[in-house]
Amino acid sequence: MNNRFRLFIINENTNFNYSITLHRISLYIMSIVFIIIIVLSTWGMFRFIKPHQNQQLINNAKSLQYNTYELLNTLSETHKIDSTILFNYQINNEMYNMSSILKPVSGIITKGLSKSNEPNHPGIDIAANLNSIVVAAQHGMIVFSDSYGDYGNTIIIAHPNNYYTLYSHLNNSKVNQREYVERGQIIGYIGESGKSNGPHLHFEIWKNHAIIDPRELIEEYKIKDVSIKENK
Repeated sequence: MNNRFRLFIINENTNFNYSITLHRISLYIMSIVFIIIIVLSTWGMFRFIKPHQNQQLINNAKSLQYNTYELLNTLSETHKIDSTILFNYQINNEMYNMSSILKPVSGIITKGLSKSNEPNHPGIDIAANLNSIVVAAQHGMIVFSDSYGDYGNTIIIAHPNNYYTLYSHLNNSKVNQREYVERGQIIGYIGESGKSNGPHLHFEIWKNHAIIDPRELIEEYKIKDVSIKENK
């Protein structure tokens, strides 16, 4: 039985010819390698189009990255915030997290977080009656309480371990910068200041440079979310 194959390469213009002798086993190996390359390429394209669930979670997390300090630095540079209290409020507590936060106001979630690489809506909108009470979601220090552009009347609270909460479009605020607030303390009232289509609270939670979706921490907001279909 012949275990060798000969491949001829012929150039009709120059009459040049070249031959390659291949053993049967070499041909098998080359075929297997070629099939493996095709399978891996196909699998790679499939995963690019439809990522694995874990990879999709990573992609979603990256899409929610947001440099929260850009806003804080802007406020500091325009002298709307006292940087000494902002960067000196560094309370660390290994047992502390935001899992036990309170809802700042009762209402219907009409808009969720953007899913783009540079989110233009890094929080949720909670529709509520005008002048409804807004409370601090967790204890902390007021680092900003003033009007800010499209946000309107806004409060930012610094919490231990580099957590922040933001409350905007308020009618008015009951707290001042440098003031320490307790969990559940009244800090302001629902309004429609800034760029707003009606009375609601724009609520954000930050952890270092990442946005946390409040609906993942507050069950009522997950249940009363009418923005889900729109966001999906």
